[in-house]
Amino acid sequence: MPKKSAKVERILDIAIELLKTEGDFGVTMRKVASVADMSLSNVQYYFKTKDDLLKAVADRYFQQCLDDLRALPVMEEEKALRPIVSMLLSHGHELSDMCRIFREYWAISTRNKSIESYLSDYYQTMVVVMKEKIAPLAKDQTSQSRAVSILIPFVEGYSVTAKAMPVSLDEMVDTIEAMLLVNLRGDY
Repeated sequence: MPKKSAKVERILDIAIELLKTEGDFGVTMRKVASVADMSLSNVQYYFKTKDDLLKAVADRYFQQCLDDLRALPVMEEEKALRPIVSMLLSHGHELSDMCRIFREYWAISTRNKSIESYLSDYYQTMVVVMKEKIAPLAKDQTSQSRAVSILIPFVEGYSVTAKAMPVSLDEMVDTIEAMLLVNLRGDY
């Protein structure tokens, strides 16, 4: 790996870790430089502003998340839906690092139009990927769109509220799976 790439990767790794552990306000250019054992001017050579750094982190992190989704198998049979729903809801129930990062980006996006745009692009791409994964189960395009429009917002919201819900994770997996199947079959 070229020296420049190694430095950029280190800066991004540190920024992601700070975002997970300290939130948006913990990610300062000075703090990233200090933790990376670099000068502030060295970090600013690669990322002029905190916004530039946050965009680069978003690019990298969102791409990793999308790559993970793309790696999931296409659901050829209805029984393939449950493990995917379970995996997605488990992230929220366990408050995974992914959830921590997304919560921070949701908060940042309320104050930062470019991050809001990055999130919107991410979710639009996620819709396309998820539609590809469930296509064999869907009666038609409308069924496919409805199922994805239920799944994605539910998973995102569940990541915030899961711990407070009076129903177990397994029961929620059953419920969401049933709702998705009704919509995929066009039985609405």
